[in-house]
Amino acid sequence: MKATVLYYSHTGRTAAYAREIAMYLWSKGLDVSLSSISDFDKQRLLKSDIVLSGCWTCGWFVIGQHPHRKWIDFSKSVADFIDEHKVMFFTTYKIRTGSMYSRMSRAMNMTRKRKHVFLKSKTAHLTDEDKTKLDIFIHSNMLTK
Repeated sequence: MKATVLYYSHTGRTAAYAREIAMYLWSKGLDVSLSSISDFDKQRLLKSDIVLSGCWTCGWFVIGQHPHRKWIDFSKSVADFIDEHKVMFFTTYKIRTGSMYSRMSRAMNMTRKRKHVFLKSKTAHLTDEDKTKLDIFIHSNMLTK
C-alpha cells in the first residue's frame, strides 16, 4: 500500500508532525512518500492508495481559524486527482483548530463529513489517539483496495 504525506509548514511544527505521521505509516509496512506541497509532483497522487495532507492553523487566536492560502490553492489544484475516501487531513495549532476540518474539506471539494479522519496536534507528536485513527484509516482503505 502506498501512502503520500503532504504538508505546508511555516515554523517547522507541521513538517515535524508530518514526519511523525510518515514514520508511523512506514512502521506499519506502508510505502511512504513525504513531501512539502511546494516540492510535489501532482501526478504522483495517481499512484497513492492513501493521502494525508496538512498545514498549520492560521487565523485569530480564538475565531477565524483557516488553512493557509498556499495549502488551499494546492489542494484545489489536486482535488480531481484524489478520491475523498482516501484522504486524511492534519493540522498543527497553538490554541484551537476551530473550523479547520470543514475548511480543509471544502478546499478539496469533499462532500462527506468524516471528522474521524482528522488529526490535530499542538506539540507535533503523534498521540495514541492519533495512532488509533491512523490504524482505522489504513485498515478501511486496505479493505477497499
